[in-house]
Amino acid sequence: MTDFSFNERLGVFIAIEASCLSAASALFILGLAVYKWLRRTVSSWGRGVTRSPDASDSSLFLNLMVADFIQALGYMPSIRWMMQAHITEGHLCTAQAVIKQVGIVGVAMTSLAIAVHTFAVLVLRWRAPRYITRMMVVGVWVFAAIDIGVPNAVHRHQKYYGDTGYWCWIQNNFRVEQIVTEYLWVWISGFTMAILYTIMFLVIRGWFIIDNGIHWHKNYAPSYPNNVQIESDEEKQTKAIANLMLFYPAVYIVCFFPNSLSRWLWFEGFNTPYQFTLFASTLFALSGTFNVILFFLTRPELVVGSKADDTEEEALPLHQRRDSAGRGTGKLGHLPERPYTDIPAEQPDFNPATLTNHGGFRGSPSSVTVPLPSRGSYTASSGTYHPARQVPYARSKESASLFEEEEDYGRLPG
Repeated sequence: MTDFSFNERLGVFIAIEASCLSAASALFILGLAVYKWLRRTVSSWGRGVTRSPDASDSSLFLNLMVADFIQALGYMPSIRWMMQAHITEGHLCTAQAVIKQVGIVGVAMTSLAIAVHTFAVLVLRWRAPRYITRMMVVGVWVFAAIDIGVPNAVHRHQKYYGDTGYWCWIQNNFRVEQIVTEYLWVWISGFTMAILYTIMFLVIRGWFIIDNGIHWHKNYAPSYPNNVQIESDEEKQTKAIANLMLFYPAVYIVCFFPNSLSRWLWFEGFNTPYQFTLFASTLFALSGTFNVILFFLTRPELVVGSKADDTEEEALPLHQRRDSAGRGTGKLGHLPERPYTDIPAEQPDFNPATLTNHGGFRGSPSSVTVPLPSRGSYTASSGTYHPARQVPYARSKESASLFEEEEDYGRLPG
């Protein structure tokens, strides 16, 4: 057994600091979530207020924070290895290996669940029931328990965990278990996330659309006079949100790829420089912090919750809210509001001169009153336009369903 050099101990120390930062970030978010939940519960007690659907329910995000915290805890035994300049195999070593596995698999599966759920709601327009995300959370930990517990039970009489360089993990002679219990799922999650978020990027940018979830069509670019294309605020906001979609797989891959590469080179017998190994370990330990920053910038309502006045607004019908798509928040947490042809509110001023009689009216042509939806009426004899009071608009079942789908599509946390 060779003791760590001073530089190696310093590298281990930096990785420990990175893991402490991730643990603190995850604990802060979890504590904030508990505080928000208590305040929301007290403020909405007996009022029947419900939250509007999100493209990725907050329970998945909170589960990601739990998994990030567990993964960060897996680095804590390295404090002892750093202090004594070597790894001592035993119960603490085994605990580190198990905790690291649970955290890494939990982060991978939860990140994949968020990507799949967001894709299903945002692109396929699937109105997922609230219990689906709870089931996904349970499924993540059931899978982790089976994935890690079964090999441990099979090899309980063997030296399954031990010294693997700078921390404890599965011994090198259990190559199949190393792949099946961890690396396989980490790479599957990263590869799948890259595909799903790329598709979401293309769809949100309008380059492709999905018709009924299965048919693809190339979206054409509109022509503008003098080749000058003027983008609306909605188009700019949509493109900004689409660009943010690419950060999710990018952050995940940047965190786990160097660590996976360094470990596999070491397992294959290559003389991997300790600087690269410990740098990759530090980057991987920062994944919890990166997740908090990423979701805070792209989906702030998941991290800090809705504004206080949002609670009252959620009690209103959809057509009475100030902005059903959440555009008024000023955050890129929602897609811009889309126009609806069946909504009478805020229609452009009507020009009575454009009305023509196509034989659809019966009676004296000199006095014809044409009702306009919630805008008023026009009397042809006097040429006068009479404003009318706002008339409640009743949606058909079909249009209401379409509006609900657009509402779900419009909210992009998760």
